[in-house]
Amino acid sequence: MNGDRSSAQATGSRGLFRFFRRDRLTGQIAIGLVGVLCVSALVYGVGTASARYKLSDVGAWLSASAKGLVVHANGLAGKVDGKAAVVPQMRGHHIKIVQDGTTVLLVDEDTGVVSRIDPSQLKITKSRQVGGPGMQVLSGAGAAYTVDLVKGAVQQIDPLSLAPVGQAATLTAPLGQAGIDANGALWVPVPQTGTVVPFQRGRQGTPVAAGKAGDRLALTIAAGTPVITDSTSATALIVRPEGTQRINLPAPIAQAKNGVKVPAVADGQIVPMLGAGGALYLLDTGVGRVQSVALRMPNHSFEPPNVLGSRVYLPDRTSGRLLVFNTERNAWEKPVAATRPGGTIEVIVRDHMLWVNDPFGPVALAFGPDGGVKRIKKYDDKIPGSARKPLPVQANPGNGQGNRNGSGGGQGGNNPVPGRPAKPPAKKDPAAPDPPTPAASGDNGSINVRFTAAAQPQGVYPVAQFVLLGQDGKPVAVAKPGRFPGNSQGGTFAVGGLTCDTTTHIYKVAAQYKGKDGKPAYSESGEVGATACAAPGAPPSLTATPKNHTAALSWTRVPGYEIKYRVSGPNAPSGDLSATSADVGGLANGAGKTYTYTVTASNGAGTTTSQPKSVTLDPAAHAATFNGHHNETTNTYLHTGPRTTTQRDGSFPKGFADPVEVICQQGGDEVVDEQDKRLVSSVWDKIVYEGRERWVSDIYVNTPGSDSGTFSSTLWGCV
Repeated sequence: MNGDRSSAQATGSRGLFRFFRRDRLTGQIAIGLVGVLCVSALVYGVGTASARYKLSDVGAWLSASAKGLVVHANGLAGKVDGKAAVVPQMRGHHIKIVQDGTTVLLVDEDTGVVSRIDPSQLKITKSRQVGGPGMQVLSGAGAAYTVDLVKGAVQQIDPLSLAPVGQAATLTAPLGQAGIDANGALWVPVPQTGTVVPFQRGRQGTPVAAGKAGDRLALTIAAGTPVITDSTSATALIVRPEGTQRINLPAPIAQAKNGVKVPAVADGQIVPMLGAGGALYLLDTGVGRVQSVALRMPNHSFEPPNVLGSRVYLPDRTSGRLLVFNTERNAWEKPVAATRPGGTIEVIVRDHMLWVNDPFGPVALAFGPDGGVKRIKKYDDKIPGSARKPLPVQANPGNGQGNRNGSGGGQGGNNPVPGRPAKPPAKKDPAAPDPPTPAASGDNGSINVRFTAAAQPQGVYPVAQFVLLGQDGKPVAVAKPGRFPGNSQGGTFAVGGLTCDTTTHIYKVAAQYKGKDGKPAYSESGEVGATACAAPGAPPSLTATPKNHTAALSWTRVPGYEIKYRVSGPNAPSGDLSATSADVGGLANGAGKTYTYTVTASNGAGTTTSQPKSVTLDPAAHAATFNGHHNETTNTYLHTGPRTTTQRDGSFPKGFADPVEVICQQGGDEVVDEQDKRLVSSVWDKIVYEGRERWVSDIYVNTPGSDSGTFSSTLWGCV
């Protein structure tokens, strides 16, 4: 064939972080700033501007707005150890304090002015107008941002000069309260798109889907990790560097009219949630389990719950008290008076302490992880920076909403007498025993309802036993009742044989007693509810290995009940898998052919999804070397493609048997060797010869399938 050892018989061709605390104010920093306050050393009782003070490491800055002050309190000592005056224009305003190490910013929520305090000198060193109402200012892990919740603008700022850093980004407004995670990444909920958007060093990252467009989203930074609660769909999304975990929450979460109440920051991995009807839920983000706690305080107004150590602190504005639930004892402890009824209660969690403050009251509280509390007198004058003379108190700073200058005054809820704690709802039968306190959680197809018996006062009917009641108010037949007085402190009910799905099983625990008519009667607790299993644990760790036309995937097993796996990506197998590996075939090879996969582990309580992993099916990375053969008599011509009709590009010399690099193989024209008609093949090899890529019939390279005219299993296809 004109000296070409290829036969002329051509039969045709064959062939996804990560990133990323929360206070309240933010916005777009205007280029032309108006009303910038020039503030010098506004410190009372400081002799020189160079005077420096050593503040406690375990402390917090607290607002004392009624006297125009911010004070620094030592949590361990329970005393104020530093005080700075706010500018006169801020007196009586709502002041939010943003603190992160030595960065202490005062945010005037009424005017949008942000000021910086130098903790070493106890003075304001910089003030700047950054916006108006609806601004959030955040600082954490060395980063600082303003977020305009109304306009949707996000701007990084210098925590020292308060000046903008880089360009502002604009998201779809209105935004949710943002937070900064342990790595300094800002997370901004965007309810209109159902996403949370990360910013790292001021740069916007890829949005993370947290719900559907228009869902009510709330953010908590728990142990440094973003947790987004979607109270529309009653789910929570935990965003970790290794992937995301979505947990189904009890259905009453979605019944909260204005969305579930969650804290901005949680010291550990427990996120407390307050849902509809005052229902309290505790989400353990470490194991994906939700515990429901009964709360019988109807018609009260609550601030978001917070947690420290084994205790949950629920601010009750109606009574001005903190309700304290001990998770280890499964019991409510004695409430702690925090402010006057109807007063303002701010809660701060930082450095493993929980601070409770009424900005317009004289006393703040500092709780340790063991539940111990210190009462701090904010206006103590015997401290650095304290006023030599008492500052005048603004008249009527609360605009008629109670005396904000001190304690007492005002009414809230069912408190007829100012300062008197709220009373629980009256029992239908005054002689009935008090109900127990239950808490429910689910796993492995069952619901466990733990309860603690109430200490019964004298003169009530004796408790015969404790009974588990269903949502219909009838005893649950499959639950073994807890006997009294066999366990006077409490016990556990277990309801098994339940399906692991999204159903929330609602129960009450009742103290059964003999009523006036001699018939059994119940003193019922509030409702608790849980799903029958916990959500899958930490996200699977996914490994993706490239093979010929195949992505070989394997992942770590996720602990949990009835876990199934699903692969997402090109050509991914349909349906659920029980195995922890899968080969995804039918993929095209080639330079730049990259395929991305994720693995989701799921059961009826939630899902957990790995970080995306990609494989590139580039044959060149898997080339092999073979010797030439069957080149005995004449030259073997090389070509620019896998066809005899493509342009010739050199040749093998006669007798060529040297090693040659084979990149891949591809079907092409059938070739019959002129010297030995038994040698027939339509397989072509893409080779590197003399430093250049060329094509030659597989007959003339000693690959494993050369003499049989078949593709070699050790070589990749070119496409």
